[in-house]
Amino acid sequence: MEVIWSAKARITYFKVLDYLQKSWSKKEMIQFSDKTEIIIRTLAKNPFIFVASSKQPTIRKATIDKNNSLFYQVDEKDQKIYLLTFFDNRRNPEKVKVD
Repeated sequence: MEVIWSAKARITYFKVLDYLQKSWSKKEMIQFSDKTEIIIRTLAKNPFIFVASSKQPTIRKATIDKNNSLFYQVDEKDQKIYLLTFFDNRRNPEKVKVD
């Protein structure tokens, strides 16, 4: 399946990288980037591997590490996976906005 990055996914991805650069080290940035790439490759092969949201069943959540998750949507008809947003797991999950 083709993977499509939304504008919000790009913005939130780079926000995580910026935070890691300012607060941690290059090692953590590389780890996050590598884990994200692995998850995206996994999604392309098996898009339903991660859990669907109980509130919005068309949206799925992939945990990248203990602090970050990726929300995405699968369009089986068009054979596309839409990356919606990255989310800091330490925040209130009620505040996830995927639109």
